[in-house]
Amino acid sequence: MALSGIQIYKKLPQTNCKDCGFPTCLAFAMKLAAKQVELSLCPHVSEEAAAELSEASAPPVRPITLSANGTELKAGNEVVLYRHEKRFFSPAGLFLRVYDSEQPAAIRDKVTEVANYHVDYVGIQLKWDGIAVQANGGKFEEAVAAVRDVSLLPLIHKTEKM
Repeated sequence: MALSGIQIYKKLPQTNCKDCGFPTCLAFAMKLAAKQVELSLCPHVSEEAAAELSEASAPPVRPITLSANGTELKAGNEVVLYRHEKRFFSPAGLFLRVYDSEQPAAIRDKVTEVANYHVDYVGIQLKWDGIAVQANGGKFEEAVAAVRDVSLLPLIHKTEKM
């Protein structure tokens, strides 16, 4: 949960020592609340307060990394409140979903097209990030094998209890 500048100020040493580069602890706390500075700038904050403030400033979406055969996708770990203030450092991944009820040949055709898709759009490399295989009452292992026959992109297995 995000803390206000006053809530952060109450956890700081309140010495106004200026070691952080700000004239007062309150000014430093306001910058911390706005996520414009790091807590590590204050050399006098107690370990207990640092632990509480670090937890409070943690991103609401924890980081996750999907990787396979040299391809890696990172998601989460964002603290962006307004898109115009910052860019997303871990943009959402784009996955193709195939169902285990599809024929293996059809799955291979779709996945081959996705795996080979690369477009340079004004200096931005656009590509698919992975494949998701969803259980749909078919042959799940065959569907996964069909994907792996033609692609080494990260793979998400989506199964549910039936």
